[in-house]
Amino acid sequence: MPNTLIDNQTARLCGFNYVLAELTPASPYGVAAKHAMQPFLPGSETALASLFALQAQLLAALQADDKPFATLEHQLAQLPDWRDALSRLEAGATLTDVDFLGLKQLLYWHRGMKNSMQQLPLPQDIPALNADFSILLKLLDPEQTGSPSFYLADSYSPQLAYLRQQMRQLRQALHSYTNQQDQALAERLGQPQLPSGEFRAPRADSQLSQRLSQWPELTVSRTTPTDIYYKRQPDEQELVWQQELNQLQEQTKAVENEVRAQLSDQIRQYGLLLSALLQALGRLDLLLAKVRLAHRWHCSPPNTQPRLAEEPAHINAVGAWHPQVAAELAEQGASFQPISWHLTSGAAVLTGANMGGKTVALRLMALLTAMAQYGIMVPAQEFTLSLVNGIRLVTASYTADTPGLSRFGSEVKALRSVLPLTSHNFLLLYDEPASGTNPVEGAALAQALVEYTAQQPSINAFATHYAELAHLQGVAHWQVIGLSQADPEQLAQAFASSGGSLRAIAALMDYRLQPVPPGQPLPQEALGVAQLLGLPAPIIDRAKELVGE
Repeated sequence: MPNTLIDNQTARLCGFNYVLAELTPASPYGVAAKHAMQPFLPGSETALASLFALQAQLLAALQADDKPFATLEHQLAQLPDWRDALSRLEAGATLTDVDFLGLKQLLYWHRGMKNSMQQLPLPQDIPALNADFSILLKLLDPEQTGSPSFYLADSYSPQLAYLRQQMRQLRQALHSYTNQQDQALAERLGQPQLPSGEFRAPRADSQLSQRLSQWPELTVSRTTPTDIYYKRQPDEQELVWQQELNQLQEQTKAVENEVRAQLSDQIRQYGLLLSALLQALGRLDLLLAKVRLAHRWHCSPPNTQPRLAEEPAHINAVGAWHPQVAAELAEQGASFQPISWHLTSGAAVLTGANMGGKTVALRLMALLTAMAQYGIMVPAQEFTLSLVNGIRLVTASYTADTPGLSRFGSEVKALRSVLPLTSHNFLLLYDEPASGTNPVEGAALAQALVEYTAQQPSINAFATHYAELAHLQGVAHWQVIGLSQADPEQLAQAFASSGGSLRAIAALMDYRLQPVPPGQPLPQEALGVAQLLGLPAPIIDRAKELVGE
């Protein structure tokens, strides 16, 4: 899947790769369609809305009755991969019996799928899916057995039928004659003939061994440490018949190849329709996989309305959750607390204590936008967005992609590459910008970034600890509620009863985002957390004095 909308790092960091891994079409055609997915970019809102409307109908059908949906998924899973055979056919090659078998099975399952598709609210105007391939099926099953297996039947060619009949008769005559000769020899030797047609002489029986070795009709076929085995040599009549049989086999192979070439030519006339069928099957499979994933994650269809050029872009969510993080929390016996936000063109700032979920919020903003623009329903109660041309997540974390650079140097390099995008229709997310250097310069640089992006048409969101960024004019401020509304005594009791576990703090943490009015002071949660974690009281007290100065 080309990363035209989202780069590899952002896809990995925000969890989009996780979503793609969980999106599992049943057929090889669906897998190919998944890898070939292209994002819906600005200007394609109507097409995307139609796709989500169809997915919503299918999701409702799946929730009402799983059986028709599961039946169609099962049929898709049975489809053989006929793409290579089709490529060779279009290049002029003659198909093999395995290729004919694959095509017959493909058409066999497609015929059953047509009945299953009528049980679901699927479009009925897809020519390839609704095409009648009965002529091709009859061509691959000339004797009308109805079986999905394939055999190059005699009815394909009178000459083929004649040659095969001649071979059957000759094999029967040769087999009968050989049995007679073997039985006669066994009687003359007075020795039993093994099922393999051999005669056994134990090495310990030197007289028998010598007798068999001198018998003109016998030849040694194999030896073991304890035995010598002899086999009758074919006589002149057998050699003549075997030669005739070999000639018939060669003639039969030649006629079979002619039949295969003729069949291939006839099937080649359907090449374009078969190609369209494989692509349509892939799109259908991918569509069902998206709906199945939406059902599993309780997703809803996003709202993607076109916007006028003078209107600001927006990305809004109500009750959104991150499926990857939710799965990780479920393993720990916890659950994800849904969050909501409203972003528009310009800049917004997210503040809150460590462990408060700011980074997860940024990841979720990127993830839901990417899912929506790749036509995947999102894990949120409501999600509306203006389509963007790209999504980038800039993190302060040092990575091996920038060898030889400090954390701050790595971050500056990332910022340098992303800032030109701010003048375009992009969603740009910054996790703790300028946090890798001294606080004074870091805060100044972060403020400059926010002020700059606030004047741009892109949507920019900054997760930060710098208090200065929360009071900038014209910049929306969102805050993780965190522990600001937690009862101090309840928090202390929970922490003490857990033996000082960080999970006690996490359990009382409110990860929701709330808009903060201009001028409202930031809660001082860090000192409270530090006190709970056991820092000495004199240090905590002095820190509070310094904060109050």
